[in-house]
Amino acid sequence: MSESLFVGLDAPPPYTEGIPPEDDARVSVPDFDRQQRSNEVNRLEAFRHLVAQHRISNTFALKLRRLEEYEIVVIADDSSSMQSRSFSSLSVSDPFQPIPTRWQELKSTLSVVTDIAAALDHDGIDVYFLNRAPVRAVHTLQDLHRAFAEPPHGCTPIARVLDQVLREKRSTLTEGHAKKLLVLVATDGAPTTDLGEEDRRGLERVLLYGRGPRSRDVPVVFLMCGDDEVERMYLNEWDERIPDFDVSDEYERERKQVLDVQGDGFAFSRGDWVCKMLLGPVDLEVDGMDERRSVSPNPNPNPDAGVVNQQCGDKLRRKKRKHSWWRFSE
Repeated sequence: MSESLFVGLDAPPPYTEGIPPEDDARVSVPDFDRQQRSNEVNRLEAFRHLVAQHRISNTFALKLRRLEEYEIVVIADDSSSMQSRSFSSLSVSDPFQPIPTRWQELKSTLSVVTDIAAALDHDGIDVYFLNRAPVRAVHTLQDLHRAFAEPPHGCTPIARVLDQVLREKRSTLTEGHAKKLLVLVATDGAPTTDLGEEDRRGLERVLLYGRGPRSRDVPVVFLMCGDDEVERMYLNEWDERIPDFDVSDEYERERKQVLDVQGDGFAFSRGDWVCKMLLGPVDLEVDGMDERRSVSPNPNPNPDAGVVNQQCGDKLRRKKRKHSWWRFSE
């Protein structure tokens, strides 16, 4: 070939295997790693702050790290009954204390959930309601308070909304996905259809079959916001036989159950209660705090704890058929 064809053209750069082009070499991997480490340090510092702020025990704080592998979704009951006063939530004997509504109590509880989720997951939490549009990627208390600005009204279509959540989050349920799904349902009454007709069977079907064959990757916990004993009874019955499902009571009732078993000297703050609520369906050790005595020393053991444990024995045996058993230690 004639050399005249190449007159005026620059020679190509020499071939050097394994050496990136000069522009690409300017991308600093160490800088990227340093930024990631800095972000992680900041995240853990925020986590340390919330643990102190909400008086969460070290045991719960350590266990909370398990939730880093979960996307947390909240289904909040915004039906008309949530405007009722939350008499069952009163923990002191002050007759002049304003009595909050169940709606206000729920907002306070979800404030702690939001803090925890923001420290564990940069995506925040999605909050679904029963009678209004969901609010996604809630990171701050301001985001949460805006979502609660409108007063509650309407029926209690929990089955429909839970089914909606499971369908929308289907991609997180596929095998090998980085995140599992944890659903917290906070309600004060019986599930209904959108027309107000009782719908317990519909909700039970969604819990049994709507999560697919891998229900362990989609644990569901119900928070009872009221004092309806009928609703509490059927939810507790479901707790016995539906896998990866748990029920949590309001703080004062849950605290009494825990102290009846663990002893009066056992520390159990509101922050610990929220942790137990979130961890209950994924950690049997935590779930059993109000059913079996801790193996760690307790400064004020309860002499009646054995009676309580015996009463809970049947429940524990049934739970053991669903899970393996671990002891709780402070």
